[in-house]
Amino acid sequence: MPKRLEQEVWALDRCAGCGACVAVCNKGVLYWDTAQHPLLETRQKTLGLTRIPLDTCSFCPVLCEVSCPRLDTRTPLLARRTVSARAIGLLPSAEPNGVIRSLLVAARSAGMIDGVIVPDMDPWSLKLRMRIATTIEQIVDGLGFQGLWTPALDVLNEAIFDYQLRNLAIVGTPCAAEAVRKIQAADTERLSAYRSAVRLVVSSFCAGVTMPGLVAELLEEGMGITPDMVRRLKATPADGTLTVVLWDGSERQIPATTVEPYTRHGCARCDDYLGGWADVAVGTLGAAEGHTTLITRSRIGNQAVENAVRFKLLEVVDEVDSAALERASADKGRRERAQAFDELTLLALDALADPQKRAEARALFARLYRLPSQTARKEDAVHAGCTGC
Repeated sequence: MPKRLEQEVWALDRCAGCGACVAVCNKGVLYWDTAQHPLLETRQKTLGLTRIPLDTCSFCPVLCEVSCPRLDTRTPLLARRTVSARAIGLLPSAEPNGVIRSLLVAARSAGMIDGVIVPDMDPWSLKLRMRIATTIEQIVDGLGFQGLWTPALDVLNEAIFDYQLRNLAIVGTPCAAEAVRKIQAADTERLSAYRSAVRLVVSSFCAGVTMPGLVAELLEEGMGITPDMVRRLKATPADGTLTVVLWDGSERQIPATTVEPYTRHGCARCDDYLGGWADVAVGTLGAAEGHTTLITRSRIGNQAVENAVRFKLLEVVDEVDSAALERASADKGRRERAQAFDELTLLALDALADPQKRAEARALFARLYRLPSQTARKEDAVHAGCTGC
């Protein structure tokens, strides 16, 4: 069992759901079910009439922990360029999915990429799926990110080893972009195929993704909206709503408070709303009227945007509400504090068996709850005329 992954991520409901650990698992024993985190397959060996459970993670380089965005987090990339963009030409759109689509079509046309892992949605079941697109037509046909959860890197092995893609673009959530960055930064030879294959990472702005139960429980049972009535889902974090766009042209607004119970638990541990590890991040916050905000954070990201502009598939303007973006990115304390509480939980458990850990746990508890130190309490007691009992 990967101990850090189990104790510091899964047990504390911190899993991002990106699927990186499943994709790079050295022995192929991690898999997704319906849980908030991957499961470890139990394998057995038969010796005569005896079945012996195997420790499948023994002598493993724990690539799952190397790639996990919830372990050993790093500083996000600095923004290089921030603009408002809209898709023009044959694919006009002011929405993030439209801008991403035009960006990818231009990159594929120019030969920058040879394929894309892109979110898509089954129009009949409303189940989000990750799809491998290798042609412009396949990129155009995709519906894009809908705010429903699926492991963004679920088909990474298929794209690299079956499709033999060597200039791959990945479109996903900020946590998926962070996982890709961790894989690219790792110096282990076992991840070299992944490092060399991924060329461009595009992230949507993300305030959290919802579990598939949203469709069955909230839409069908609560609102009488069946999947065949829905054209698409549109998350709008700026005004705290989820918009259900129906095929008859009407829309239904669902407040964020209603959607919140369906949000992945691990999203509460993430403050990366603006896709800080992606080459290009796209979202509605801060954009000029009729546009989408587009942030580049790398040389390849700049090249992808300039390429789309040159192909006349994107139009960009410098009008952006920088203050709105700064407010969204400034809330780093929430994640740091959440991680500190996770650390306190682990320390408290360790302290039950190890007395040496108790002082450390008490000190962290006092810091998190902003309690005065023992020395300060004694000084206050002396000044108050008390013996400090």
